[in-house]
Amino acid sequence: MLIVPVNNLREGMQLADNVDTTTATEYRTLLRKGTFLSSGMIDMLKEEGIKTVHIVGAGIEDTPDEDLSQRNQKINAHIGIALKDLDEIFDSSEEIKELSQTAVKKVDGIADDIINDIACDSSFLGNQMIALQNYDDYTYKHCLRVAMLSASVCGELGMSEDETKETVVAGLLHDIGKSNIDHDIIIKPGKLTDKEFEEIKRHPLIGYNILKSGGHYSSNILSGVLFHQEKYDGSGYPTGLVGEKIPLIARILTVCDVFDALTSNRPYRVPWSVAETEEYILGSCGTHFDMDVTQAFLRAFNPYPIGTMVQLSDGRHGVVIRHNTNVLRPAVRIAGFGAGEELDLMNDFRFLTISVTGIYTGEYSA
Repeated sequence: MLIVPVNNLREGMQLADNVDTTTATEYRTLLRKGTFLSSGMIDMLKEEGIKTVHIVGAGIEDTPDEDLSQRNQKINAHIGIALKDLDEIFDSSEEIKELSQTAVKKVDGIADDIINDIACDSSFLGNQMIALQNYDDYTYKHCLRVAMLSASVCGELGMSEDETKETVVAGLLHDIGKSNIDHDIIIKPGKLTDKEFEEIKRHPLIGYNILKSGGHYSSNILSGVLFHQEKYDGSGYPTGLVGEKIPLIARILTVCDVFDALTSNRPYRVPWSVAETEEYILGSCGTHFDMDVTQAFLRAFNPYPIGTMVQLSDGRHGVVIRHNTNVLRPAVRIAGFGAGEELDLMNDFRFLTISVTGIYTGEYSA
């Protein structure tokens, strides 16, 4: 199957999977697997804000899907519930002093669903992260994505069940302190003044105090929230911790937080591509990020799922057919002119300076 941007869809393409949408209050299937697309259907997908769909394509083996629709429905239902509950927790007209017992229970349930969904479906993370980018961005949606990313990183690092749960909970709540900061500063489209930035820098401590006051959370979760803005070289805030003095839970959240922030829409800039963001993170190891955590993150979140249509820097188009240890250098099968040729960007020395630079924008052929 091929992952195709909605803007590149053509009449007659056949869906390889259901197209679903999730909002904070609703889950529904827009189009069923096997549907042959019409121009009206494509327009409807654009209006719904869907960015990519799975299309039947020749030469790419489809994933076995005996229970695919049911699994996707369950996962999307979990996301819908999570968005609704987090919206209620974060959206307060008054200053949040502590989380209620009900809120604590809801966060706990969301964390369990994230861990179970990712464990049961290896394709869950990439597909759902793409789907969640369809939403306008709010703090609680960012926190949900950070929690999802952190769960998979914990798996790559071989962390225990308890450690993973604490990391996911900390991810869900790491920016809760922003709820008590002037919303106009949070959404300001231009550069922050020094005074406004100092206000933003208060949010880790505010979040820490909110969670500590209720007495429901472990010291590990509290430290994740408090130190998620620290940098490996000591230039972060609020305390300037250095290297491994920064708790592991915070080092994980830092990578996931920056990745999601850079790849998401913001009032002050357009989102970076996944590849650009992962190259930036890799290049910032030792200064901003921990190398071991970064490597685990890159293993956990591959930017090019098999079936992704891509454009190479020499202008040729292809489809990702295999992953390598360096996730930024997959093997691809060329489409169009020279169709069928396979290029392993990891080992083919003719392409030492070649990288996958974007999503395929040419004509589709099955």
